[in-house]
Amino acid sequence: MEELTGIQVRVLDALRGRADTGQALPSYRALCAEFGWSSTGTARDHLRALERKGYVDLPGSRGRRVRLRRRFPGIARAPIVGRIAAGKPVLADQYHDDLLPFPAEWRGSGDCFALRVAGDSMEGAGILEGDHVIIRQQEIADNGDIVAATLGGETTLKRLVKDGDRTFLVAENPRYAPIEVTTDSAVVHGVVVGLLRSYRLHDSRSPFPGNR
Repeated sequence: MEELTGIQVRVLDALRGRADTGQALPSYRALCAEFGWSSTGTARDHLRALERKGYVDLPGSRGRRVRLRRRFPGIARAPIVGRIAAGKPVLADQYHDDLLPFPAEWRGSGDCFALRVAGDSMEGAGILEGDHVIIRQQEIADNGDIVAATLGGETTLKRLVKDGDRTFLVAENPRYAPIEVTTDSAVVHGVVVGLLRSYRLHDSRSPFPGNR
């Protein structure tokens, strides 16, 4: 099955969302209203691409309503904006160098970005060096959330812990002490909603001598 573009993912997610709640799938004009397109030809072109890639059926011009051909898990894509420390805070590289696919259900209603983890301070939470974490962008986090936060001009990945009027960024490794922060000293960029890991990156062991 051919890979979808970003806008095709959004259109397919809109169709699936209506199907999940029992609503009729939208007409071309309804899609134009939802996505801000000025011409039904734009909706037609995106739907034809989805039909060609095997995701929908277009039953004809009458009513111009689309049907889902099969059910597929929604896929979203997050820009990889650099590296983030999970040991001592280090400045994250602020550039978009790739797009990383992840399950769309992780995204919720917000935008997401991906960061590559460096260090071992979050290993107790199952986050290892070399992993990619998916971060949903938001400035407010709940007690216990794992967040990407910047303090003193440097960015780190830690668990947010609130203790009365005090707030800490806490590692999941006893080697690292909690860092007390204030709203003036730390900026939360987002909350971890998912993790992606390459098995081959983390497990270099081989059962066969000489194959290392």
